[in-house]
Amino acid sequence: MKKNTTYNFLGMRAMAACLMVLLISVSSCKKGLNINEDPNNPTEVPLRMVLPSAQVNLAYTLGGSINRIGGSVIQHYAGHRTQPLDYARFDLSPSTTDAIWSSMYAGVLQDLSDLSVKGTESGDLVYVGMAKILTAYTYSVLTDSYGDIPFSTALGGVENVNPSYDKQEAIYPQLITLITDGIANVKSGAGSEKPGTVDDLMFGGDIAKWEKFGNALKLRLYNHLSKIDPAAALTFLNSNPVLMTSNADNSGVTFGGSASAANPIHQFDQLSGRSDNAIAATIINRMKELADPRIPVFFNAIPSGGLAGQYVGNIPGSGNEDGDLTRYSRSGSAYASINSPVLFLSYAEQNFIIAEIQQRAGNTAAAGVAYNAAVSADITSLGLSAGDASTYLAKPTVAYNNTLQRIMEQKWITMFQGPYEAWVDWRRTGFPVLTAPTVNRTGGVFPRRFSYPQLEINLNRQALENGPGVPVPYKTILTGVWWDK
Repeated sequence: MKKNTTYNFLGMRAMAACLMVLLISVSSCKKGLNINEDPNNPTEVPLRMVLPSAQVNLAYTLGGSINRIGGSVIQHYAGHRTQPLDYARFDLSPSTTDAIWSSMYAGVLQDLSDLSVKGTESGDLVYVGMAKILTAYTYSVLTDSYGDIPFSTALGGVENVNPSYDKQEAIYPQLITLITDGIANVKSGAGSEKPGTVDDLMFGGDIAKWEKFGNALKLRLYNHLSKIDPAAALTFLNSNPVLMTSNADNSGVTFGGSASAANPIHQFDQLSGRSDNAIAATIINRMKELADPRIPVFFNAIPSGGLAGQYVGNIPGSGNEDGDLTRYSRSGSAYASINSPVLFLSYAEQNFIIAEIQQRAGNTAAAGVAYNAAVSADITSLGLSAGDASTYLAKPTVAYNNTLQRIMEQKWITMFQGPYEAWVDWRRTGFPVLTAPTVNRTGGVFPRRFSYPQLEINLNRQALENGPGVPVPYKTILTGVWWDK
């Protein structure tokens, strides 16, 4: 698997905290603290420190809570106690995503805003371009999770601590513009400061890879509109954008080899000692049926007891205790080792998107080529061989059969790398076909969005009332966002 630059997660965040003072406002705004300046600490944060802070925070939040919740809904995970069990039972209350909202707004987006403002002032447009592309990415995750969100006034500082909500249909075109402008800024090469391997944890300052990532992100967003504008993605694809060409273009952040720099799944599942986020039987059983070669790297075999050496998943919603690790498998080396990456968008995902676009357009041959490339890319990115990929693709149950269901089933498996996006896909397509857990909080209906956070309800209630409305527990989460109607 391709590895990106590693970093010390806690060290980077501590350093950033010493250099900037943020009050995490639940209304998604930064408010200044009324304290004396410390003459021993700088008040201006260099661009080379703001960029990795934003990348780290985004990777940690996406790879942690967002993917755990999305992965539980889509039945990649099936926790057997505490929060993971709640997620598997669709017990998603307003307070469930408080930390996600605060981290994304007051952490990631505020860092990216600072980066864009400072870079524009200094003329360092490469940093500005990276900030714009990542801003579009971050807002896309938020709006696809919640629907209408604070956007145009979200980072107003003390002048606007109660931002209003923008409609998702108004936000999406602005995300495309952000990406377009960001690519142009990055390609301009303007500025005396140039990101490199130390501060650009995604691509080490490689401009070509940033352009490919930006265009792949556009393709993903256009494809999200498949229910309401099915031709949008094909139109963009036919414009011949510069896209990823191999696994070497995969975007994401690779974590470090120490406890303080550990991958978020590893921290949650292993370093914490919780051991409660089991893998769902849904995905393990299907991969067993397909004799999928990725099983040993996606999952850990049960280490001891009567099922030792086997790969077994928990039935979603089941509360059978497994604190001693003798019942169920957990996430394996691919995405849960101490130094595993959190992927933002991969070459494999891009090819699945292209396969879906071409299948929808009736271009059977092109869809098949992209489908095969997607499956092969994921398998080889995990250190398995091209022969493994060919053997797998030759199976009648895996070979492309010109159906959307076949594409989306294999994408669902591949998106174990990013379960949140598999949840987006399921909402758009209905594939794979899933069965709700017997014990659940929603009458057997799958969640289609997050509830607005409790902190937002408490402190920005008027904006909610004026916009999408105050969420109704266990009801609002069942309604589709704009593109999911």
